[in-house]
Amino acid sequence: MRKISIILHHEVVIFISMETKDFLKKVMLCIAFLLCSKSGSTSTVNGIELKELIEVWLQDKGKQANVTILEQLQYPHCDKSKLLINDISGNFKLIKVNCIDENPWQFIVRNKINKKIVKKEKNNRNTNKIIEVIALKNAKNKGEIVFEDDIIITKKKIGSKNSYITHKEHVIGKKLTRSIRPNQVLKYSNLKNDWLIEKNALVTIVNNKSFITIKEEGLAMDDANYMEKIRVKNIKSGKIMVGYAKNKKKVILNTKQN
Repeated sequence: MRKISIILHHEVVIFISMETKDFLKKVMLCIAFLLCSKSGSTSTVNGIELKELIEVWLQDKGKQANVTILEQLQYPHCDKSKLLINDISGNFKLIKVNCIDENPWQFIVRNKINKKIVKKEKNNRNTNKIIEVIALKNAKNKGEIVFEDDIIITKKKIGSKNSYITHKEHVIGKKLTRSIRPNQVLKYSNLKNDWLIEKNALVTIVNNKSFITIKEEGLAMDDANYMEKIRVKNIKSGKIMVGYAKNKKKVILNTKQN
């Protein structure tokens, strides 16, 4: 009996020792991960952080969030006070993140809203209700920019289809597509879209062929947002081709290019 007791005693000691060693290993790994994350976040903003920022912003607006961003994406660090997030589509389907820090950058991503949920929300919406909408205090001409001092809030009865603007941040800084009278309620169709590349803008056409990259000057034939198809005209040859809007100055000819 004494011999069995000693064996059991040693087995318990070994079991506790291995558990403690494993626990300490996990603690050290967690500490290392936190330190690495902390040191890395000060220099760049990655895809995970961008996704979280946009999702929180959409939730604060009471909107559904369904954005996909590559985790490996890296942008220079941006102070939160200098990071601007805006809906540039008017229906929260296209979100723009703009950094105005020392190393400025911008990023546009699609928010893929579930159509079934949107349809259900529309069916449940009260029709012919009175809401607060945005109007202009004074008359402004086509092409003029709307500033905060130009805006007034008014009330209007709406039906099931509401195209009127209810948030002033959707209006400020936008150009008018037509002349507007005093006290006229604004619609999204009255505002020029904030395109990444605008029609007639000069761009660089980038074409990767095997191990050679060809860059040529081009002219945008359409408006386009991030990675949307766009027709461009090669200024030298006059040839019109279809590419994808990479940034304000670059159009790539296939999505596999960097």
